Amino acid sequence: MPLLTLEEIGQAAPVFRGRCGRAVAGALMKALSVDRINDLYDRNCSLSGPEFAKAILEDIGVEYTVSGLEWTGELGPGAFITVSNHPYGSIDGIVLADLFGHIRPDYKLIVNKMLSRIKALGVNFINVTPTGKEHTAPTKDSISGIMEAVRHVKGGHPLGIFPAGAVSDFSIRDRCVRDREWQLPIIQLVRKLRVPVLPVKFLDRNSDFYYNLGLIDWRVRLLRLPSEVFNKRGKPVRVAIGRPISPDVQAGFRDDAAFGAFLRETVYGLGR
Repeated sequence: MPLLTLEEIGQAAPVFRGRCGRAVAGALMKALSVDRINDLYDRNCSLSGPEFAKAILEDIGVEYTVSGLEWTGELGPGAFITVSNHPYGSIDGIVLADLFGHIRPDYKLIVNKMLSRIKALGVNFINVTPTGKEHTAPTKDSISGIMEAVRHVKGGHPLGIFPAGAVSDFSIRDRCVRDREWQLPIIQLVRKLRVPVLPVKFLDRNSDFYYNLGLIDWRVRLLRLPSEVFNKRGKPVRVAIGRPISPDVQAGFRDDAAFGAFLRETVYGLGR
């Protein structure tokens, strides 16, 4: 079953309905590599969970390397939270599902509505719509997702979080690609759950062209995202894992903002 169909495009935008509209939508799907995404999904959707994630990465020719994997041995059998930067917007979620899903099959990752369309990874995904100026306000489904995440962790299971809630962009001020400001409510949630936090950093990123499109508009950049899935073949995808941060260390910060700043600095300090 395709991830995105012509019928769904027509429902979202009436201009793509009818014979001419469907023809235009079909051409757009091809130009934006959506048809390739659908084919990729169809080839592998008989699998699920970490095995699906592994098959997808092999299909598109992505081989990732991990440093600091030994830190996962300090976590024990209970709950923990991985906290990551979000430079890819697609590959990073699939890599985490493969990496931690094979270590702990009960690992779940908070993702946005787009990634939640990957039903074959439904066992590893919790859908939560991010907040912020580029996104809609929290929905009933998002609140439900947060509650599911809390129950998951309190049940002794590991959880993955992208605190930015959106793909990294290019900062003109900082002259680099970096996450937008990490969402304080997510940082507060992490701290309140009182479980070890495992910092994870993706050292690489999408193409310059992708981030340059974001200088025009984030929605224009979003259209490029499917194509970015297929240009990683033979390119480095490096993952760095840091020392777990214990609940006692987390409690030692004066407030959530200070802990959030420390957490971000810890993640971005990996792999240097």
